[in-house]
Amino acid sequence: MKRLRRIAVLALGAFLLTASLSWAAAEGKITLRILLVPERNIFEQERKYQYLRDYTSSLLPMDVRFEVLGGYGEVIRALDERRADGAFLGSFVAALGIENHGLVPLVRPEWPSGETFYRSYIFKRSGTPITRDVSTWKNRSFVFVSPYTSAGYFFPLALLKKAGVNEPAEFFSSIQYSGSHDAAIWMVANDMVEMGAAKNTIYEELLQKKPELAGKIEILYSGGHFPDATLCMKAETPDEVREAMRSVFLRMSSSKEGQEVLKMFGAARFVPASTGDFGEVREVVKESGHILKQMKILN
Repeated sequence: MKRLRRIAVLALGAFLLTASLSWAAAEGKITLRILLVPERNIFEQERKYQYLRDYTSSLLPMDVRFEVLGGYGEVIRALDERRADGAFLGSFVAALGIENHGLVPLVRPEWPSGETFYRSYIFKRSGTPITRDVSTWKNRSFVFVSPYTSAGYFFPLALLKKAGVNEPAEFFSSIQYSGSHDAAIWMVANDMVEMGAAKNTIYEELLQKKPELAGKIEILYSGGHFPDATLCMKAETPDEVREAMRSVFLRMSSSKEGQEVLKMFGAARFVPASTGDFGEVREVVKESGHILKQMKILN
């Protein structure tokens, strides 16, 4: 631990006085602000990431702060306006940020299952006469997570388009947006809507805590191959700062303390991320009828 701290200090020391304008001095340390998107209940999201925040702050000569913002647009705008230095992003927002905003992907988690990618689940309320045949979805109510998620929007949108449904608003009896993946699952389980979509990792995490939900929901489709929770930072952040952050995450599994932090976070380790991870995100966006390069995120 002490050796890793010395390495990080040496790597960063020469750059602290010329840090990004978004950094602010706080209690004698440089503050590095990392944003989180609201993929689950905001309190659960903050709790899940607090261990990573404390761990990275203890190793680096910086005050690393994580903050959950209310929407995907707020995250991108904060990065553009230099009010933040990086973010843990879902696959679509990360792909958009890399393509249109110059973000650099650093790392992403590998879960205990060995997976580093997630899938989209399309599911229905158990007992409803809805099948995998998309024609049986007509005039049903559907909940998407957000127009800016691969699993909770673009995958089901692409599936509908392949089935000849070009106007979902006219096809379904109603469409809602839950704002988070766990909320979409709860809405279907509690019979607020008949169908929905969400990422499989949140679905499985929620059912592990609430196994009684398994009898209330039936999965119709599982698909996609999207990189999970990628830490991206702004391109203008000094290379040495990005590399120090990357190193802390990649070395985490090699120490006992780091392994405890990973366990609390729910991951086995962190692995390197690259722009090549997002090929299927770009493809499913294209299949849904959109062009990533031309897209913008609005609140």
